[in-house]
Amino acid sequence: ISSAVHLFLEERSDLVFYTAADDDGGTLLCASISDLTAQLQATLWSQPQPVLLTSGTLAIGKDFCRFKEEAGLTDNSRVEESVSPSPFDYRKNCLLYFPTMPPRQHEADYFAKLAEEIRTLLIAVHGHALVLFTSYAAMSAVKDRLKQHPLPFPLFTMGRNAPHTMAQFKAAPGSVLFATGAAWEGFDFPGDCVSLLVIPRLPFQYPDALQEKKREAYPDLRTFIRAVAVPEMQIRLKQGFGRAIRLETDTCAIAILDERAAKGSRYFRDVQSALPEMPVTSSIYAVERFIRRVKDESYFEEAA
Repeated sequence: ISSAVHLFLEERSDLVFYTAADDDGGTLLCASISDLTAQLQATLWSQPQPVLLTSGTLAIGKDFCRFKEEAGLTDNSRVEESVSPSPFDYRKNCLLYFPTMPPRQHEADYFAKLAEEIRTLLIAVHGHALVLFTSYAAMSAVKDRLKQHPLPFPLFTMGRNAPHTMAQFKAAPGSVLFATGAAWEGFDFPGDCVSLLVIPRLPFQYPDALQEKKREAYPDLRTFIRAVAVPEMQIRLKQGFGRAIRLETDTCAIAILDERAAKGSRYFRDVQSALPEMPVTSSIYAVERFIRRVKDESYFEEAA
């Protein structure tokens, strides 16, 4: 602890210092390298050996610009790019839903309307759902409102004991999992357990010391949002979407409830360009029909 505090008290221009909350509500003292590109150049890109970088979320569509900028590879003539086609049939196995009248965050009854929209979707799809929040506060607010009229499915909330909660969720047929944080990436939900993925808010990075440091490189907020905030949101959105389809036989409805993602809104095209091409609807009944078409009878028996 003393070494961490000592580091915090040093005036080092090569580090960004900030605090964060851990899962237990405690305070973390954090330090991050302010210019990661210089370190990558010195340790990796300047070496003669080839380096292979691969991930499902390095590119947005076929565009690697944001990743290359972050990694310091924008002007590197040695870089070769390739995007491999996905083996998944998203047009057949997925349906993207945007509500006609999404809940509006600035309104006093936002969480009540959000909870009702989520409830309607859960009933239409017969549970089997993962709801990915961008904050613990929002997750708790929606859960509290759903408790007033309990769902006909088991509802789990991912907290400190994530592995135990994941095991419970997978073992309970037709159940629903509320999650945030690490659940946006790295967790595997093959099969029918995630047949509905709900994203209440677009996963923009919350303002913090690291974001402020990045913003210093841009002339104004609008330029920063377009160059950094939106691409980072798109990558996070792709990671979240990846929780839905893990096998070629998986089928899932994806519901994005953020008013900023609605058709004709600010980020509608950004959301569509981040995700694979698939049918789009604003009808709950279309979501219900889709699930009826792609699932067999055992799916509905599980949720009964």
